[in-house]
Amino acid sequence: MPDNTDRKKINIRRTIAVITMVLALVGSVVFMEKFLCIPDSQALDQNRILMLHKEPKNTIDVLLIGSSATYSGFSSAYAYEKFGFTSYPYAIGGGTCTMWKPALQDTLRNQRPKLVVVDVFGGGYERELIESRSSQLYLIMNSFPLSAEKIRMAKEISQNVNNVSAASMVFPFIKCHSRVPINLLRLKERLETEKFGPSPLKGLETRTRTRQLAFVDDASFTEETKPLDEKTEGVVRDFLEYCKSENLKVLFVKYPTVLTQQDPDELLVNLKANRICEIAEEYGFTSLNMQKDFHKIGLKEREDYYNHGHTNIRGQKKVTGYLGSYIQKTLNIAPTELDDSVRAQWDQSVEYFHALDSLSEELIRQGKTESLGESPALAADVERIVNGESPAAVAEKYHG
Repeated sequence: MPDNTDRKKINIRRTIAVITMVLALVGSVVFMEKFLCIPDSQALDQNRILMLHKEPKNTIDVLLIGSSATYSGFSSAYAYEKFGFTSYPYAIGGGTCTMWKPALQDTLRNQRPKLVVVDVFGGGYERELIESRSSQLYLIMNSFPLSAEKIRMAKEISQNVNNVSAASMVFPFIKCHSRVPINLLRLKERLETEKFGPSPLKGLETRTRTRQLAFVDDASFTEETKPLDEKTEGVVRDFLEYCKSENLKVLFVKYPTVLTQQDPDELLVNLKANRICEIAEEYGFTSLNMQKDFHKIGLKEREDYYNHGHTNIRGQKKVTGYLGSYIQKTLNIAPTELDDSVRAQWDQSVEYFHALDSLSEELIRQGKTESLGESPALAADVERIVNGESPAAVAEKYHG
């Protein structure tokens, strides 16, 4: 029989084995959560969030929160070149008002922006549609470290969105485990993204396309409002209260879209967005209706849009110029003093933006419709142009 000394050694070995197994299990779960539980078709959105977290602490002057209208309608690099302030889009395709508060809380862990710009269309959807777009929330919560704050946020989100549980918000694997096999195929790309950054693309996304769209009509310029459903209005007001508690300066914006009477559902969203602007002003915040200023901005339906709701890079420059001027001149947002290394990073982003602009124009000329968004692969393509290759040569790899 083993003596006491042997028993102690056996117990120590067993304890070490158990601890090792637990650590391996935890490590496996953390790895899967971070790399293999990306919701369907949202890799570029996740890249955008990851790259924001790689920006140096407290160097973002303006945070833009919203949906695809935000990242297609505003270029942070172009705004930096024209107005000097730094900015970043915390934007997720299909983003609704349920993402506003968690996105802001996520950002405030590392940044203290002078201004938060919120895309009001995210609160204008029917409640059923808002409930169906929960994947945006998993992307946000995936970027949050496990903590008491994350658990508190998860409980709050589950109260606002009926089809998600607090447990799945804390551990997205519960909801997104079916994505693991598909994301395994993208693991190399995901690991490259983890090593990349800060990104010179600054969260940009666009499509290389123009459309023969109907011309915008007077129905889209109305300032009439429609009420929100009670639960959605509660989410909006809670966000407004949170912004006030954090003493944040907030601008609520309507990005310009090609709205006509042929799109009654979109017109209804437009009227509800007007209501959100009204509610924001009740709380003392500013709103800017760029839909009303469609022609003043100089937008052309068949040159500046890749579909009725999103600008291509041509329209993006026009909207950025208009919104950036408002931020600078009306809201008096002055640039933060950056140290030499951060300033060099932003100067590089301007170079990359102009190279991306030339690539986008070349792809449009060739009739190739491509989604160009935040990724190391796109940055590598743009770098080729920065280093002297022609946009036509780089465009050869794209098939449209």
